[in-house]
Amino acid sequence: MCQGSVPPKQPLTEEVRRAEQRRLRTNLREKGHAVTSRRLAIYDVLLQTNDHICVEHILDAIQKAHPTWRMNKTTVYRTLDLLQELGFIYEMRHPDGRAQYELALRGPHGHLFCCACGKVQDIDTHVATAFQQELRAKQGFEIDLINNALMGLCANCALRAQD
Repeated sequence: MCQGSVPPKQPLTEEVRRAEQRRLRTNLREKGHAVTSRRLAIYDVLLQTNDHICVEHILDAIQKAHPTWRMNKTTVYRTLDLLQELGFIYEMRHPDGRAQYELALRGPHGHLFCCACGKVQDIDTHVATAFQQELRAKQGFEIDLINNALMGLCANCALRAQD
């Protein structure tokens, strides 16, 4: 299962959540996709979480909110693929291949993954941009910090490793 960000992100206001749900409905219709209660519910879980979240946690939240619904991981994955295609979310891959998803509201940014405790941190946009530019200029290498995390140890785990 997934870990949230360090520090945790602030919850979105009800007003922002409603506006995002309206934006999703409009976008789905404009692109010729069905507006289904399940798609809206999955996006609402992402809006409520406002953090990195895995498919298992999304599915758990849906089952708690809608106990009579029959939904499986395939439905969640398909909806997440669509939301990503439409630009509403980003997918971030852990070093072990697991995926976590987050809202695209803050724009593209990089991630740090702690190999010891599994926590995820967002990389400051300016730091990530400078790092990407440096690698491009010096080595001609294009790094994807949006969909992949840099691995290492968070500050707490690094301190414990020194002891």
